[in-house]
Amino acid sequence: MPIASHCEIFFMRLLAVPIVTALFLCCNGRVNESPSTSGLPHQFVTVAFPKDSWQYFLQHLPLKISPIMDYKGKPVLDQGKHVAIITFDVGNSDLQQCADALMRLRAEYLFAQHRYDEIGFHFCNGEYYAWKMYCNGSRPILKKNKMHWASAHPCEFTHESLRHYLNVVYAYANTISLAKELRTTDKFEVGTVIITPGSPGHTCIIIDEASTTDGGKLYKLAEGYMPAQSIYVLSNRVDRSIDPWYRLQSGVITTSSYQFVRYQLGKFE
Repeated sequence: MPIASHCEIFFMRLLAVPIVTALFLCCNGRVNESPSTSGLPHQFVTVAFPKDSWQYFLQHLPLKISPIMDYKGKPVLDQGKHVAIITFDVGNSDLQQCADALMRLRAEYLFAQHRYDEIGFHFCNGEYYAWKMYCNGSRPILKKNKMHWASAHPCEFTHESLRHYLNVVYAYANTISLAKELRTTDKFEVGTVIITPGSPGHTCIIIDEASTTDGGKLYKLAEGYMPAQSIYVLSNRVDRSIDPWYRLQSGVITTSSYQFVRYQLGKFE
């Protein structure tokens, strides 16, 4: 089982969209406090959640109309797969890929809620590594495909130490470990993770939901990708009439960057 974090590509459309890219460049710097309702048919209304909930956090991620940038600070080739980026940094190493991006969102939520003791993730070998362990000075070291633990100076529960901790997690976790960590669900709703674990593997998460009085449902998706790049809100190139929203149901799910054929649905809580 591979230890390093991977978000291998099943398929990728490498068609650049110059007009869209130019628009993003012109609008660079414009920040929205919550996901836009652009493309939402008039009969749909977004679902409301309590302000301290995981679902509310996902609905109100900080967004920026900007190109997707990789960890080297360069724009990725396919700029047509997104409508906005989430303003959490990507770092300067090829670490924060697809599964990592979802762990980043979850960690940021728990950090904002001051639920520090709940921040922790499993490595591919099954080891659980909590942020509290990192702050207490515990560091994993891989030697001859076996995990060892070393001691370092303790640190405070700051956002800076959280970012350093997450980089360690990214190096030893991937879609396989994340899939095992999630609670199984059969519902498409805000917070549901769509995940194909393995090599290749990929994952995305539902960040918004809209409904009608007669039971109609639309969803908005976010993901990370490889190489490590901005976390972004997916566009819908399959059905432009509702872009960036998606109709989701059991069976094959095709997004603007990936086709989920065999997948699992899971939730962090």
